Amino acid sequence: MAGKGKPSLAGIPRDLYLNVKLEPHSFFGFEGDDLICEVPITFDEAVLGSSIDIPTPDGMISMKIPAGINSGQVLRLRSKGWSSPPGNRTDQLVRIVVATPQNINAQEREYYEKIRDLPRKNPRSNLEGINL
Repeated sequence: MAGKGKPSLAGIPRDLYLNVKLEPHSFFGFEGDDLICEVPITFDEAVLGSSIDIPTPDGMISMKIPAGINSGQVLRLRSKGWSSPPGNRTDQLVRIVVATPQNINAQEREYYEKIRDLPRKNPRSNLEGINL
């Protein structure tokens, strides 16, 4: 800060230098200039789509999760990130993580088994025939 430091012996104001260290946040991080966060969703939200509340620097907002989203996919909230000069905002990136339930009850197990037993496309079919 120009001229805001202690005056020299001759009485001329010197510059003031500030060293700023940002501590890591428990939820938000940076990816380039953008803010990034990870948000867990359930299987049904991933398959069917949903609208969920997301923390932003300005508070909670509702964000649409598209049907069929994959774990690890990143969604962008335009102008909801970090304030940057001159009065602009960066984007907030939201990395989706499909949360696998650790403890399920008997009814949930039954439904998951029914879904598993339905005919469907093999998501690993492109791996067949791969070898060294």
